[in-house]
Order: sequence, then C-alpha cells, then structure tokens
Amino acid sequence: MSNIAFLTILCLLLKFVFVGLHAQSDQYAKIANKVTITSETDSWLKISVPFNIITHPRIENLKGNRPTTIEEAFNPEFVEDVKIRLYICFSNGFKKKVLRSSQLMDSQFYQYYRAEVEFKTIKVDRNTKYANFMFPAAVAEKDEFGSGYITPVGYAIEIHLEGVPVELSNSIVFDKYRDEVTLLKFKQQAEEKSSGNSGVLVPAHHIFPSYFQKGAYLLPATSGN
Repeated sequence: MSNIAFLTILCLLLKFVFVGLHAQSDQYAKIANKVTITSETDSWLKISVPFNIITHPRIENLKGNRPTTIEEAFNPEFVEDVKIRLYICFSNGFKKKVLRSSQLMDSQFYQYYRAEVEFKTIKVDRNTKYANFMFPAAVAEKDEFGSGYITPVGYAIEIHLEGVPVELSNSIVFDKYRDEVTLLKFKQQAEEKSSGNSGVLVPAHHIFPSYFQKGAYLLPATSGN
C-alpha cells in the first residue's frame, strides 16, 4: 500500500471517529438555552426548560428503506412519548443566615426538587419547545432562595424520546463548575435527595389545565410526578 493510500484511509477513519463521537450528543434532541425562572403569578414561579427536537430517533433504524409493516410505519415529523425531567437545586438562605456562625458547608443548605413533563406527541421542527414547571412562590420566599431574580445553585435535565434517554451536551449546570466528575456528582445528589421534596415542583399544566404550546400534545395532569 502506498503512503498516499495509507494516509487517505487514515484520514477517513479519523473523520469517521470524529463524526461518530460528536453525533452521539445532541443528535436527536438538545438543550436550546439556559433554564429560566420567572414570576407567573403571585403564587407561582415558572421554570422553563427550552429544548429542540432535532430528528426522529427511528429514522436511522430504517437505513434509508421504507417501512414494510404497520408496526414500522411512523410519521417522521412527530415524535411520541417525549419526557423532559428536571432536577433543580436551591440554597436555603434563611437557614444559612440563622446558622451563619456554624461550620456547616454550603452544600448542607442545598434543597433539591424534581418533576417531569410528558408530551404524548411533539412536532419535529426548528422551533424551540418548552417544558414548563411551576414552583410555589411561598416556598421560595420562606426559604429565601433569593431576592428579586431567583437563581438556582444548579440543575440537571434528562430527555427521553420514545422511552430511550438521549445524550445531551449541556444538560448539567452547577455553580461555576465545569469538570465532568463534579457535575455528575451534583446530578447524583439531585437524584438521591430530590425525592424528599416530591410534589413541590410540578408540571405547569397540573396547575393551569389550559396550558399548551403549538405543535405539542401534553398528557393530561395526573396526581404523580
């Protein structure tokens, strides 16, 4: 084999590896921007997770072929069973103020919450979608999560398409940390400790039944998270 042929094959292999690695994250869905917190009413704060559906996850399985059975047939412009799960953490400013002379670490004042919004059907297009959650303003005020604009300590997001979790490139935000080990540890803490605050953070349409967005069908409100 000539040196030119060898180099050509090597470049193709490297290109394949590069594309493969980067196609795994944000291939089917991505986080469109940062999570935002706004005052919806005097009683509720709205927490919004912006996301995009990039492509239907079943298209790749067809490998360019047309479906041959009823079970294989699907509309590639819509994805079914889309779940957006949010873990969010706030710091209890009231307790921290009362115990300011103690030797407690900042992390001991963290409070974790979680909830999930489920879309029965959602359209695949370029428009940014929002998974919206409601958080009681009274709880935020009681625990002094912040004055004016409330900023979380951090959050983690999971997206499932048709029952399968997708890889996301910027799904965990925690303070100023950027290293993967710390971010994964934060998410682990959120998963373990948020169950103690079950039912506090809720999907928006559980509070406002008329809540909807163009190109999506939300599952009706249920009693569980």
